[in-house]
Amino acid sequence: MARTADRYRKNYVKTKKTDKVYQVGDYLRLSVDSDYTGSDSLENQRKLAQEYISRRPDLNIVREYVDDGKTGTDFSRPAFSRMIADMKAGIIDCVIVKDLSRFGREYIEAGNYIEKVFPFLGVRFISIVDRYDSADADCSRELLLISLKNLMHEMYARDISKKVGSTFRTKQEKGMFYRSATIPYGYKMNGSGTNYMICEQTAPIVREIFKQCGEGISNYAISRWLYDNHVYTPQQYALTGSVYRKPEEELKIWHCSTIKRLLENPVYIGRVIRHQSEQSFFAGKKASPVPEQEQIVIENNHEPIIEKSMFEIVQKILSQTKDKKTESACERQTVVFERNIFQGKLFCGSCKANMVRVGAYRSVNGVKEQYKIFKCSTHRNHCDLCDTRWIAEDLLCDILYGTIRRHLSLIKGIKKKIEKDIRYSFEENLKQTEWKRQKIVSTKNLLEQEYMQKYSDYAEGSISQAAFLQYKSTYHEKIELCGKQENVYAKEVKGIKKCQAALQKLLSDWLCFQNTRKLTETMVEICVDRIELFTDNRVEIKLRYQDCFSVLDSWMQKEV
Repeated sequence: MARTADRYRKNYVKTKKTDKVYQVGDYLRLSVDSDYTGSDSLENQRKLAQEYISRRPDLNIVREYVDDGKTGTDFSRPAFSRMIADMKAGIIDCVIVKDLSRFGREYIEAGNYIEKVFPFLGVRFISIVDRYDSADADCSRELLLISLKNLMHEMYARDISKKVGSTFRTKQEKGMFYRSATIPYGYKMNGSGTNYMICEQTAPIVREIFKQCGEGISNYAISRWLYDNHVYTPQQYALTGSVYRKPEEELKIWHCSTIKRLLENPVYIGRVIRHQSEQSFFAGKKASPVPEQEQIVIENNHEPIIEKSMFEIVQKILSQTKDKKTESACERQTVVFERNIFQGKLFCGSCKANMVRVGAYRSVNGVKEQYKIFKCSTHRNHCDLCDTRWIAEDLLCDILYGTIRRHLSLIKGIKKKIEKDIRYSFEENLKQTEWKRQKIVSTKNLLEQEYMQKYSDYAEGSISQAAFLQYKSTYHEKIELCGKQENVYAKEVKGIKKCQAALQKLLSDWLCFQNTRKLTETMVEICVDRIELFTDNRVEIKLRYQDCFSVLDSWMQKEV
């Protein structure tokens, strides 16, 4: 039987030849309950996309986006969100998927992306199995078929959602146990896969965490003890199957939030709580928390790791800590943004760890005020693993806004020059580079003609074999040199076209903020690539289109 990747080889959509090379993002998705070894496996999706792209010289894959264990019934997926952000930033201008069901099963929103959002952003969309390519004019007649297929995917997902939800609800009402997506740290599934049983490898770690908390030791100190004793985090344990770090492997830090969730989890006294949140796709209801009195509690479901008395002591300590924080509430709060808009963009300059957003206090005109700061996550958990550093959120926003405004002033200052000269400048550069390339091609043609003449002379006996072989060796060296030079000029042409497109994208993206009077979340998303904070209060900001700004600076220097 032919490989899956070969199955659709003859059915690829034929598109018109074009000089443009698309920067492709390969999107892969696998649901929680999907067959991990079947035709929809991530590896199969990846191979199919690579096989397709290898036969398309106009496609160049630059990014891969993987949503593993994510439902297709909505588009709130991490990798999908990153892909949309990269489209807006101009990093990719083409999306390829195995089929439409991998893209999404929600009919209206999937159609909206394919028919409106992608064309607006200038993004080409390819679905391999469906033989759909938005760059092919003939495919426009297939949009109705695509919409119908999306509808079928949505109806299928709604039907499955209803059946699965009904099954889970029945089990909950009967007090029946079923495993959750993640097995709690300290437990494993029994041989029949019907219930939890104590894991003798990790259960002692759980007992020690509860013991230390019961003795009044803080979560920070517990985190330090776990690190000093080389204990893997629950995530690393799930990946490696090892409890303790091996000498050649990296050890991550147990975050205090992880320890807190573990200490609050009643699963360690044999209790299982179900129906903590409620969601219904077929009814259009998003996930929402369920009141405590409506949750379903299964007592004595499995063997406990912690005694009930110890668990109650720990809950009392955690409650007292929470009460102290409430009592120390300040008179005023200053919050620039409701959520952390710098997530995945702000890092420690030394250890390169994420900077975490936490609350801090200050006195302003005699009034106690709470505000937000960013601290190195490594130093926050283990102060001797990284230097101390922090920056207030409002100060960071002011610095970033000032930086963006300065670059925006540069763009506005030479906007007319760019609009007037950009096409001419790039066309001249392309013309010069193409002339050099053609000169190399002509040289290659002359060399090939000369070689054929020498070979003819050798065949007729006009020159000796030794003379011909010596000439042949020199000929191959010259041809190889010409090939290298031709590749250099081809890369230059590609670079010029890329820079031209990036500059045009820069103008359209940045100039929309020229009337913005303060930093916004959209501004950060579009303009900022990475921020690093150092101990000397130095902030390094890497903006998107950094190469374009270098070009603009050079133009400004010429004007001066």
